[in-house]
Amino acid sequence: MNASTQCPHSDLHFDLNHVGLADTNVHYLEIKARCKICEKPMVFRGLPLGLTPYHPTGEVGGFEARLPFLAEGEELSGNIVGFTGKLVGIETRK
Repeated sequence: MNASTQCPHSDLHFDLNHVGLADTNVHYLEIKARCKICEKPMVFRGLPLGLTPYHPTGEVGGFEARLPFLAEGEELSGNIVGFTGKLVGIETRK
């Protein structure tokens, strides 16, 4: 592929990582994606920054999504902590 050809990003590789936090029953699935053709990382859009058991979040660059989950029928338990934030001035990754 040359510089004037736009990649269709039609063949993606996903990295999945399971994280369980100590002192809680919350687990997270961390997801990263990269195009196998051009090697560009994919950006997850619209996620707040941080890590919380209450909703999906992302890392600062948008290159990783973090999805919290529990087993069916469970309620949050343990030492529940988390944080979310927002960067000001990065309009292209809303």
